[in-house]
Amino acid sequence: VIHLKMTGSLLVQPAGTEFPRFTRAALHLDNGSDIVFRDPRKFGVMRLAESMESIVGKLGPEPLEDGFTVDVLKERFKNRKLAMKALLCNQEVIAGIGSMYADEVMFDTRIHPVRLPESLTEKEKTNLHEAIRRILDAAVENKGASIQDYYRPDGSKGTAHFEFNVAHRFHEPCKVCGTPIERIVVGGRGTYYCPKCQK
Repeated sequence: VIHLKMTGSLLVQPAGTEFPRFTRAALHLDNGSDIVFRDPRKFGVMRLAESMESIVGKLGPEPLEDGFTVDVLKERFKNRKLAMKALLCNQEVIAGIGSMYADEVMFDTRIHPVRLPESLTEKEKTNLHEAIRRILDAAVENKGASIQDYYRPDGSKGTAHFEFNVAHRFHEPCKVCGTPIERIVVGGRGTYYCPKCQK
């Protein structure tokens, strides 16, 4: 199992090609290709697992699957005391929402990142569910965000970050109200938000 974390990426290249800078491991395939695990900040991990269940069994629901309904979201939030940013990034609550996308989801729904889930109205929960699916769908369509070191397996960069409203836009004007985007740390993660739009 490979977890890319913040700056990891996988590249596919012909065997014998010089490995790019920050290569941490390479898998040599029978077809004459190498899969190169590149990670400038060394956050990513490669792990042998007894079974897929030992890894995915701990994960929350996949938000792009049909079974991820607003009722599932409400159930996953029940009795949770984490700030919304930390909750959205907790892979045991909902799988697959990274820090940048959590920021974008919260901006889209106008939810402040430190709010608690118990403070959300039913309408906000419904909006949150819809925003999670829409924003992650767009991220997949745009092949990810290449803010820093993310590359696709063919070496190209994703373009999702061009649509960001708050993520990695510290001090830039909010696209809705013009207020400078602020950055705080929530749950150990840099968090970008608009102090006027998000309550």
